Amino acid sequence: MNSVNAYDPIRWRAGLISAIFAFAFVVILGRLFWVQVLDNGKYRDAARKQYESKVELRAERGSLFDRNNREVVGMIRTTSFAADPEMVKHPETIAQLISTATGIATDVLLQKIRQPGKRFVWLARGVNTSLFPDLENLRDPGLIRVTEPKRNFLYGPVCAQLIGVTDLDNNGLTGLELQYNNILRGQSGFVVMQRDGKGRLRSGVNPERSSPQNGHSLELTIDIEFQRIAEKELERGVRESGAVSGTVIALIPSTGEVLAMASIPTYNPMRLDLASNDAIRIRAITDQYEPGSTMKAITAAALIDEGVLKPTDQVDGLGGAVHVGPYVIRDDHPLNKTTFQVALEQSSNVVFATSALRLDSRKYYKYVRDFGFGIPTGIDLRGEVRGVLRKPNQFKEGTQSYMAHGYGLSCTALQMVNAYAAIANGGVMMEPHCVREIRNSSGGRNTVLEPQTIRRVVSAATADAVIKMLVGVVENGTGKLAAIPGLAIAGKTGTSKQLVEGSYDQKQAYTATFVGFYPADNPQVAMIVLLDKPQTSIYGGTVAAPIFKRIVQKTMTMVKLGDSERTTIMNMMKADSVRVPELRGMPLATADTILSMNGLLLTTSSEYGMIGTQKPLAGTMVERGSSVEVNTVKHKGEYVPNVIGLTLRRAVSILHDAGFQVKIRGSGLVTGQEQKADTCILTAKRDQAQ
Repeated sequence: MNSVNAYDPIRWRAGLISAIFAFAFVVILGRLFWVQVLDNGKYRDAARKQYESKVELRAERGSLFDRNNREVVGMIRTTSFAADPEMVKHPETIAQLISTATGIATDVLLQKIRQPGKRFVWLARGVNTSLFPDLENLRDPGLIRVTEPKRNFLYGPVCAQLIGVTDLDNNGLTGLELQYNNILRGQSGFVVMQRDGKGRLRSGVNPERSSPQNGHSLELTIDIEFQRIAEKELERGVRESGAVSGTVIALIPSTGEVLAMASIPTYNPMRLDLASNDAIRIRAITDQYEPGSTMKAITAAALIDEGVLKPTDQVDGLGGAVHVGPYVIRDDHPLNKTTFQVALEQSSNVVFATSALRLDSRKYYKYVRDFGFGIPTGIDLRGEVRGVLRKPNQFKEGTQSYMAHGYGLSCTALQMVNAYAAIANGGVMMEPHCVREIRNSSGGRNTVLEPQTIRRVVSAATADAVIKMLVGVVENGTGKLAAIPGLAIAGKTGTSKQLVEGSYDQKQAYTATFVGFYPADNPQVAMIVLLDKPQTSIYGGTVAAPIFKRIVQKTMTMVKLGDSERTTIMNMMKADSVRVPELRGMPLATADTILSMNGLLLTTSSEYGMIGTQKPLAGTMVERGSSVEVNTVKHKGEYVPNVIGLTLRRAVSILHDAGFQVKIRGSGLVTGQEQKADTCILTAKRDQAQ
């Protein structure tokens, strides 16, 4: 019995061990069942991540076309560069070549490449390596290349603010790129790649793949050539007037389609790093101003529509001054008894301040509101402000009188030109828009964005009466510098003081505008030109109206005009051209005087000396107001002036001033020039026509 009991502990231990092993086996079996059956998907995915990688297939962003099907913005393939700092062998070479291609400082690139503990750092995105073959051919084990699509602006900076820009991942940031981002960007796809033992990616057999869906394209209402001309003429107007900035908007009154929307200063969308927020913003919808005398057409429409006044009715200008509460409203062109028509032509503040009081304040407010002031226009752009318009219960003494000639309320340039477009469209206001059609990238049906009517503001008869009054402004009044013989233009000038730090007393702080439409009998284009703080003259009729005129002249082939109107404008353009005079051999002061007499400008980096070269050359036909660039001979032997085509006397004078001896063969005009050391040999021949 004792012997049997001696084995009991052994059996007990063996049983315990067996039970432990059995329990462990059950646990392991259960765990295996959990992993292989219940949690199968999780671990299968984890395993796949070890040898598979999902690579994004980026969708192609849609293109932008103008109204004439010219591609304005598309896509190009670029290369983005990254580095594995632990693998880079030639950091200085990489930094130098990328710096040359992008403008990024070499020190900045080297700092990125030499970051400790990093295995991936971006160096530059969206580089067009076709322009830099050395960078394209660079080989380094630590240099990583990624092919990426990038926006390509086919017209450079033209229309940059309206079109907008995208970020490095091609998401819209501003302008139409932002407004229509979901339509343009498309949907990216992917492909599953196999990873080998060294971590390199390769394509497998029948890899899992989801094709990208490219973004849709847009057909804009913009005419890119009209836009280009508007920007060029606006830039010239801002420069010549010394203005801080300028804005031009042109739209079609019958549809609300925007033909052009330009602001100066602007920027280059290909170099967004150099652009300021001031240059990027769309001033046409973000900047508010007190409209001044351009508001008088709105007041006139309200008075005529209510039957209070007719263009031929007598009004009193009170000698050019009237007291309104504690203030005095004055006229630049004082009037006494006259017609309502003449009061608008001469832009009488007094007449409009007193006449507006004949309307009930609520009724006047409704007209101003219906013309679109104090409410957004609804244009398909983000960032539009609504302006400021007081409600009738907020009117104080003099509010209505000041509103009647453009003070005490504020608007955007777009609101003002759209109000005039409503008059041009027979009293019916349209919603302004920048996109005509969405083009389906997958071959489906395109979506046409139809013009939208907002409301009827005034009757057709009222609109017709106001149009005739505005034609009188251009033909007989303050808008004469916008007039083009043979083409009826309806428009109004505006000159408004700016409220600066609570005061209207700051000198040269004015907004100068001209807004109108043409042809007046069948309006095709409504346009506004606005200059902020012009310095050479504060008056819209002096600085803004000529810009309007030049744009009309240069875009007339893009607008539906009659043959006689088109011929007249062409003749006017020829009459507005001038032949560049010969300036070589003249002192700077003399050349400046001669150019001024011909309506041309002198540009030079020189301060003294005799003119040796000029561009354009003498005899070239250019538009009046253009610049002629000259260089002077400052130091003897500096360079040999080209004197071919000059008279011998002038040629010898120029060459002597330049420090050269002269030998002459023949007489008359110089036809040949040969240089031997410090001697110029001139061949001259008398012109038989002389």
